[in-house]
Amino acid sequence: MFEIFDDYCWTKQKKVLIHDRHHVPGLGNFAHWNFTESVDPSPLHFHTNMIEIHCMVKGQRYTTVETAGTVSRFVATGNQVIMTFPLEVHSNGNMPQAPCEFYAFQVDVSDPSNMFGLNPEYSRELVRQLNCLRDNRLLNMNVTHLNYLISAFNFFAEQTAESTRIGVQFLTCFLFTLQFLTPAPAETTRRLDEGVARSIDYMEEHICENLRLDRVADHSGYSLSRFKIKFKAETGITPAEYITLKKIELAKARLLQGDESITDIAYALGFSTSNYFASVFKKILSCTPREYRKAYGSEGPATYQITQ
Repeated sequence: MFEIFDDYCWTKQKKVLIHDRHHVPGLGNFAHWNFTESVDPSPLHFHTNMIEIHCMVKGQRYTTVETAGTVSRFVATGNQVIMTFPLEVHSNGNMPQAPCEFYAFQVDVSDPSNMFGLNPEYSRELVRQLNCLRDNRLLNMNVTHLNYLISAFNFFAEQTAESTRIGVQFLTCFLFTLQFLTPAPAETTRRLDEGVARSIDYMEEHICENLRLDRVADHSGYSLSRFKIKFKAETGITPAEYITLKKIELAKARLLQGDESITDIAYALGFSTSNYFASVFKKILSCTPREYRKAYGSEGPATYQITQ
């Protein structure tokens, strides 16, 4: 078991500012990830003094957390926050992560009296508030909170002393108001807009067909253009991305259930050719259907306490 810290990086898909770049007390790495293809999952690791906060913009991110001998699995989607706390062993599971966009940063609580330039009283109160969220680590985020975070990162990204000072103000606003966000508890499912929910029911019922978005939109009660906007606002991904991810989830299950041919699976899920199916599968999971079956076919299903 070990700690993982990303190095400084500044590419189109991965931007990571480390402490040596921003010098803000109480802040570790601050990053913006925007992957258009799948990435390898992070292995099991922990952080001694870090609270990690991931804020999803689109797509979904799996996080497993080991606490008191129990492994809990969380699925954070667009407009949700997922947090892990010091010494908690966590990872993204053993599967490649699907394309997604999120902001992430680390709160270093090794000196709780010196946080983000706040005085000792406010610093300790901030740490106390964050620790109180341990039992509600998956939160629904609204537009205001997301804008706080995006503004913070954009100012940090300029990498000047003045812009960093402004960015810190937005970041502390985000942190102090986390306590007001609505938890997404294990025993409930976040309620979706009724029209979007109807469209999802229709898509899942006909997922093995070649779904037309105009027909899906009809079931939502919205025009096609309005449906696309509403669907992404509610789920964090587009309807087309949702359909693709659902098809790939079904494909993963069928690949491991028996010896059904890959070509048959492709046609059964509505793909025009097996080559196109393999191309989409590899883009999402960084491996071909054949490689996936070989790598995971002999493994039994993992046992998790599921939290969504």
